Amino acid sequence: MPKENNSMPTHFNPNDPPMPLPYFERKYGTSRTTLWRYRKAGLSAISVGAKSFVRESDFVAFLERMNGQTVSAVSLNQRGAL
Repeated sequence: MPKENNSMPTHFNPNDPPMPLPYFERKYGTSRTTLWRYRKAGLSAISVGAKSFVRESDFVAFLERMNGQTVSAVSLNQRGAL
């Protein structure tokens, strides 16, 4: 099985830990399918077994690149789950 090429840095920042994908589903109201599409489009993620983790700063930076504008958690979450 080929090794997945992750572009995430190898250093650990305790203020920005990798979070499991269901965290982004709940916090940002994003579906599992959309997160899968984001990963295919270049969202940096770490896979550990069957679970995937993403840093929130990488998630927001990815959305900013996709939209071409600054993104805040409040503007992404219209459900009020924050």
